[in-house]
Amino acid sequence: MLKLFSRWGILLVVALLAITPVMAQQDEVYEDPEGRFTVPVPTNWTVEQADGYAILRDPDEEITVYALAVEADDVEAGIEAAWAVVDPTFDLNAVQTQEVPSSEGIEATVVITYDTNMQVRIVQAVGQLYESVVYVLIFDAATTAAQQRASQIGIIASGFTITALDVTDLSEVEPLPIDEEIIAELEAYIVEAMERFETPGLAVAIVQDGEMIYANGFGVTEAGGDQEVNPDTMMMIGSTTKSMTTMMMATLVDDGLMEWDTPVVDILPTFAVADPEITQQLTVRNLVCACTGVPRRDFEWLFNTVSPQAIIDSLASYEFFTDFGEAFQYSNQMVATGGYVATLAAGGSYNNLYNDYLATMQERIFDPMGMSSTTFSFEYVMALENYALPHGANVGGDYVPMSIDTERILTPMAPAGALWSNVEDMSRYLITLLNEGVAADGTRVVSAENLGVTWEPQVAISADSSYGLGWMIGEYKGVRMIDHGGNTLGFSSELAFFPDIGIGITILSNQQGALINPAIAYRLAELIYEQEFEYDAEISALIEGSEQQTFGVDYVVPEAEAVEAFVGRYHSDELGEVFVGFSEGRLMLNAGEFETELRLQTGANNAEDTYVTYDPPLAGLPVYFRENDAGEPIMVIGFGIVEYTFNKVS
Repeated sequence: MLKLFSRWGILLVVALLAITPVMAQQDEVYEDPEGRFTVPVPTNWTVEQADGYAILRDPDEEITVYALAVEADDVEAGIEAAWAVVDPTFDLNAVQTQEVPSSEGIEATVVITYDTNMQVRIVQAVGQLYESVVYVLIFDAATTAAQQRASQIGIIASGFTITALDVTDLSEVEPLPIDEEIIAELEAYIVEAMERFETPGLAVAIVQDGEMIYANGFGVTEAGGDQEVNPDTMMMIGSTTKSMTTMMMATLVDDGLMEWDTPVVDILPTFAVADPEITQQLTVRNLVCACTGVPRRDFEWLFNTVSPQAIIDSLASYEFFTDFGEAFQYSNQMVATGGYVATLAAGGSYNNLYNDYLATMQERIFDPMGMSSTTFSFEYVMALENYALPHGANVGGDYVPMSIDTERILTPMAPAGALWSNVEDMSRYLITLLNEGVAADGTRVVSAENLGVTWEPQVAISADSSYGLGWMIGEYKGVRMIDHGGNTLGFSSELAFFPDIGIGITILSNQQGALINPAIAYRLAELIYEQEFEYDAEISALIEGSEQQTFGVDYVVPEAEAVEAFVGRYHSDELGEVFVGFSEGRLMLNAGEFETELRLQTGANNAEDTYVTYDPPLAGLPVYFRENDAGEPIMVIGFGIVEYTFNKVS
């Protein structure tokens, strides 16, 4: 998904816990000697059997995970007993204790976050109670390492399996038909959840057996307005665009214009990354597999007006954190480059990359599927009467409408996430996917073989999901599920389908980071398989955990005298030029493409004064004002692998 960033204080483990842990293929699985649990060992990690527990470590030994089971009737007591086993000297205080929803017979689950400087170190423990035994995972990680290997931490967290539990398997179960009763229950959930999640508007369409059987709109196009959303309402789909880009690439493979494993330099000889050897190894498949170990660097295009050529050129500075296939790493620049390189393979011109990419997508993807409304053109959308406005949240959690022009910053990233559509058109896309490449009117858009390649797992995301080529490959309780969501600065999308039962759903909403979208998709799965109402509880726990971490924290307007020395113009080699100054008594950061208020965070145990970007579209970024070794003012935005230093120039 084109998720720009997560709030830096969000719970590490809660965000990674899966609803139903199902073991994926790993190099190694650790089995508790007493047969009580198993845990996957991510690629290139080591596992060591200690006295009563297992120790997992990443290749750089910056992350340590303890796995064990202790007898206790209370989860918190069990976690405390686990610490006594693995580290009797442990004395960090808990800053947050959260009970999260449990499933599959687990009686209680608790996550504890400990008092550390989260810019440097994260320590958390999760315990699950089952029949007077607490099963415990303890995570102790350098923050940068946790950012780099979040997916591998997720593999451990989601793959930790209590042996005595029976996991639900629906793979041989026939789903219920989607009738009026199921639709009524789904709609009731949508209406209730929209109010709870503060979602201004959304649209939903469902396809089954080659037809769109349902489409409806809910809410309004703008918060406080009265124009209702309907199935034709245009919204941005974010990173769901990636799956269409890889479908386009598959059509080129069909036509013999390139292969999945064609070296990128064979198509674009000037292409380069930081390592000359890797430059020669990278293939068109690698550009869209999220499996090469390239870091996520979204701020570098969000803060700068860039071109497709500049995006490609920027990869020349990219270093790779891990080996190919070792860890899931999501890069919008890599996927955008993949789409543009494919455009060159299709006969496009390097000097006209953007327009030629659009033309290639129109000819090979949108026209054959009858997606007549789908477009990259802001001018086309703004000429319509039926489009939604984007909505972003400030640090206080209040959603506010933004100008459509705010989204134009995504334009050069078109292959990775700048598409506009509606659920009517997205249902046509779903039908083509479920028909293995054949559109609703019988037109063969892409071969089943090469479409299938895009659904092949390339790298594990968690224990029960992998990334393909522009797709998330997973399951719902044993039923194969393929999906991809998307987030822009103020829109969200979800497109999910179950290829073995011929059902798919698409959801578009005018809300940044809308967790309601996947919740609706999973609610449909729960209804057709008569399963417990549980996914919503997982989402609610995630939101609650994030809110709890801000308990007691406030954001205040700083005194002018406190930052007077730091007011002025700044330059970063990566993010360009910004200006910091007071306007109407408020400290503002102007990056050209956007402007946001900076507020001082109070009530938190920070090692130094921490300011945050308060307004959407990039609310919640930590900002620090410091002095360099020469005593000159500098500004630092972000931390860890997304830390950027600005030198004051005036």
